[in-house]
Amino acid sequence: MKKIFNFFIGALLLSTACTNLDETLYSEMSKDEFLSSGDNLALYISTPYTRLQEWGVEQGYWTLILQLSNEVACPKSWDGHWGESRYGELQTHQIPVSNKLVRCGWEFCFNGIAACNDALYEIEKAGITGDAANTNIAEIKVLRAYYYFLAIDLWGDVPYSVDKKETSYPKVKSRKEMFTFIESEIKDNMQYLNAVPSAATYGRVTKDMANFLLAKLYLNAEVYIGEEMWEEAAGVCNEIMTSKHYALTETFKESFQVHNETSSEAIFAIPYSNIYTPNAFYIYVMTLNPDCEGIMGTSGATWNGTFMGQPDFMASYDPKDTRKKDTWLYGDIYDSKGKRLQYQDGVDANKDPIMVDYSLEDINIPEENFGKGLQRNQGARIQKWTYQNDGTLKDYSVSMENDFILMRYSDVVLMYVEALVRQGKTADAANVEEFKNIRKRAGLNPMTAAELTLDNLLVERQHEMCLEGWTRNDLVRFGKYLDAWWAKPAGQEHMLLLPVPDEMMGSNPNLVQNAGY
Repeated sequence: MKKIFNFFIGALLLSTACTNLDETLYSEMSKDEFLSSGDNLALYISTPYTRLQEWGVEQGYWTLILQLSNEVACPKSWDGHWGESRYGELQTHQIPVSNKLVRCGWEFCFNGIAACNDALYEIEKAGITGDAANTNIAEIKVLRAYYYFLAIDLWGDVPYSVDKKETSYPKVKSRKEMFTFIESEIKDNMQYLNAVPSAATYGRVTKDMANFLLAKLYLNAEVYIGEEMWEEAAGVCNEIMTSKHYALTETFKESFQVHNETSSEAIFAIPYSNIYTPNAFYIYVMTLNPDCEGIMGTSGATWNGTFMGQPDFMASYDPKDTRKKDTWLYGDIYDSKGKRLQYQDGVDANKDPIMVDYSLEDINIPEENFGKGLQRNQGARIQKWTYQNDGTLKDYSVSMENDFILMRYSDVVLMYVEALVRQGKTADAANVEEFKNIRKRAGLNPMTAAELTLDNLLVERQHEMCLEGWTRNDLVRFGKYLDAWWAKPAGQEHMLLLPVPDEMMGSNPNLVQNAGY
């Protein structure tokens, strides 16, 4: 049982429908009566957290930003699946306002914001006060700030709503105004958050989570508001590091194991379970093809998935970097007993099966195969999260047991190093001991001050944080997002932001479409 599931399970039920609860107790009970219980209220106001569980679905915010980056591509499969235009639109950044995945990403952010507003309204309505109430309110406000952070990162100016009682169309605030709002929400509520992480705070907003979010905000200040805040970013990262609440795991894979809730790097995580959070985190069906099912321990129908490593991204790894094998399945493929995997490729003249050794080419893949279709043995597949091999992963309705660590300690160290480098303190950055240890853990030598350029630091960030949802953000900040890469031409300035989905434009007359769309 996950450490935080007693907090989330009830909320998951409530967010679905009260009729899912005991019929005798709840079917005739009004919402006000139900929420008059302190325990029930605590469950209800946790729904902003359960909204996070949609992070790991196929059509959501995470898979949107993965495909916008240079680390993942989703080409047509060798048998014709995954050929919908929405994937090619994301790959090339030629994105129409009707793209479904962009809409799903928008809904993830603003459904989360609405859930926060609803929870805050119920607390106010119930008249609950005291230290526990102050902590709950602070958590929800900082979580709302996180949802807004995700929104301004992709869309810039966004509709602003913090009051459920407001009935008019939300007005649009500029990215700069929202930057100020997010910063003040974090700072104003910091004092009420749990300062020391524990089993009881796992998966919840804490002071360290708030500081992590603040560091991300400051690190991207030049992009968001045109002002450098490197010193502020370094200061917040240093506060997390000197707290000694977290430490690098001994091995890279520890934070991605099936039961990874004990990771010493987990600052803020989404708990997942194949029992309590179905249809939530199922990257295995999106990346594995049928050939890979048996060796990875998944026993059911994958979607012949083609979420694969972009070939030029795969080529960027140092040959000694162990994170490549820890993250991707490629090259000669063997089963769990060390036997070379084979597949049947027709029959010979005697009608005997022709067996072919199976391998996955990760680099030498023609760009035209994105649209024409991958060959059966092309494309490195995702294995950063260890797949449970107990037979439970039967189809996408079964979630993986790995928690998704949204905010990881290694990222804090890398943000700190970047903030120092951008202040001209490269020698100090190269001497950060935990930065050296991140490299050593990956089988690499520490970077010298001369080697620690921004270009090299970006590559280091990409290999360490690969697939964790920060690469697009990094590419924009490092000025690389408009570059050409595999199956993607160089982009134009307006592509730094996404279009506002056309469905949203029709539902709020205050919205203004981003330039270029």
